[in-house]
Amino acid sequence: MSGVFSQNKSSPEKKQLQVLIAIISIFFLILVIRLFYFQVISGDKFRAHSERNRIRPVELEAPRGLILDRNGLILADNKPSYTIAAVPFETSDRTLENLGNLTEIDVESIKARISRSSQNRFNPTPLTRDVSFKVASQVEEHLIDLPGVIVQISPSRTYNNGDLAAHALGYVSEINRQELSRLKTKGYRAGDMIGKAGVEKSFEHYLRGKTGFEFMEVNARGEELGLISGIASIPPQAGNNIYLTLDHRIQTIAEQAMPDSLAGALIALEPSTGAVITMVSQPGYNPNLFSSLILDNTWDKLLENPLKPLLNRINNGQYPPASTMKIITGAAALEEGLVSTETILQTCIGGYRFGDRWAGCWDFGHGALAFQEAMAHSCDVYYYQVGNLLGLDTWGKYARGFGIGEATGFDSGPEYAGLLPNFAYYNSENDRQWTAGKMLNLAIGQGELLVTPLQMAVVIAAVANGGILYNPYIFSQAVSPRGEIIESTKSRVKGRLPISAETLDQIQEAMVAVVNVGTGKRASLPYAQVGGKTGTAENSTELNHSWFIGYAPISFPRIAVAAILENSPSGSVVPVVQKVMDAYLNSIPVIQKGTGFKETQIADQE
Repeated sequence: MSGVFSQNKSSPEKKQLQVLIAIISIFFLILVIRLFYFQVISGDKFRAHSERNRIRPVELEAPRGLILDRNGLILADNKPSYTIAAVPFETSDRTLENLGNLTEIDVESIKARISRSSQNRFNPTPLTRDVSFKVASQVEEHLIDLPGVIVQISPSRTYNNGDLAAHALGYVSEINRQELSRLKTKGYRAGDMIGKAGVEKSFEHYLRGKTGFEFMEVNARGEELGLISGIASIPPQAGNNIYLTLDHRIQTIAEQAMPDSLAGALIALEPSTGAVITMVSQPGYNPNLFSSLILDNTWDKLLENPLKPLLNRINNGQYPPASTMKIITGAAALEEGLVSTETILQTCIGGYRFGDRWAGCWDFGHGALAFQEAMAHSCDVYYYQVGNLLGLDTWGKYARGFGIGEATGFDSGPEYAGLLPNFAYYNSENDRQWTAGKMLNLAIGQGELLVTPLQMAVVIAAVANGGILYNPYIFSQAVSPRGEIIESTKSRVKGRLPISAETLDQIQEAMVAVVNVGTGKRASLPYAQVGGKTGTAENSTELNHSWFIGYAPISFPRIAVAAILENSPSGSVVPVVQKVMDAYLNSIPVIQKGTGFKETQIADQE
């Protein structure tokens, strides 16, 4: 009996043991399955993750392509600079605070930059660029206390000529969120530098290089132990070099000729091609300010400057063309047969009676003038009458034919189209209803009419070259670092002036009279005939804007210039243009291999 009892008693214990063994077996089976999953099925993935913790890919920023003038002089270069960066995954708030105390960089701005790199947490994020050797050395000395922080040597954009041609060249700065969301599929990452204005922006696709990588071994603290052997570095590829049509020497002379205290713009084109020789928007700025992380107070000073140094007045400044518009008004009247070169209209006695309105002339009275004299002395009374003969529709048709009211097709940067009012414009709102008296203002380039200096340069170039409207351009060619030509620009015809050769000849003769005996005398050159037209644009301030557009030599035009000085006495911009023309026409012969440009001495052609 006792044996049976003992056997029954052990049966529950045996079952418990069996259950325990089964549970342990299941756990072991799960463990084996998990090990199989980690080591076999997902082994590559976790080995890569482990390697990523040990290996840090360090981006090697590619230098941007150089920007050169037509003669091969460097306008935008690169220099080695120190960049302090941090790997977000390895960087704590304490580290950032230590870094801020060490470098006097604002801690909150550093944290903000790190937080914006949440999608790129294993790659270094630049915190500040172009720091001094002293700051870089201090950070290097304290890297043991700054896990995740690294000091990189990277190329930094530099403009050796300071603010020379600033608006033409533009500048580079760090990519913003909007740009990144649009361009991340093209390989851009947070912290990358990108062209923001001018040539730097317009030809970013040529200038941007290809990022390289090197692979560093790091310890558990994130400290770099050195390059990993067996993993070859990927060298960065420099961007393509850009040759411009700009002439560095003429650019320098043009900027020196512009008065420092005044805002304004000057642009010179080759009449036979539309190539930009020089373009000045004043005041300028130093684009080197943007190559590092620009300070808020520096940015604020630029924005708050009443002269608006960031405004590119060449293609974004809009002004009444004033009496330079008389070229178009006069050409329209000649072409329509409403006047001839011998036509004498109502005598100028210092003004013109139109209904109840007395429209004054800029002078006390020019007397009775024929067409050429009226142009030479810029008689408003003559052109009031010409405007009335034309009417808004006919005048507007010719203005559009000269390119007024539409973009020129410039290849660098956005441009405004100006404003060419028509009946629809005037009747769209009650406060600007059309009246016949408004034609007087438009005929002499006042009223609601607006143009850019770039548009007027295209106009005067077309008058100079026989009537061809070219799309202006500043890009000559892109050349690879190996010297291969990637792309070249050829002149592009936009259209032709809507006037006959006879009318054009008569306009050219009148423009020569402007310089020889009229309001543009200070544009004359002793060795070459110059044709041009002055203008004085009224504006909301007490002082007017001074215009001059002109070209030279008459027999073989090689340069066409449009210039304006804001809030400046009438005619004050004329000697500025004269200096630029003189410098260009007297330039020594230069042939630059591969640029497609040749200059010849022409001083003895006239």
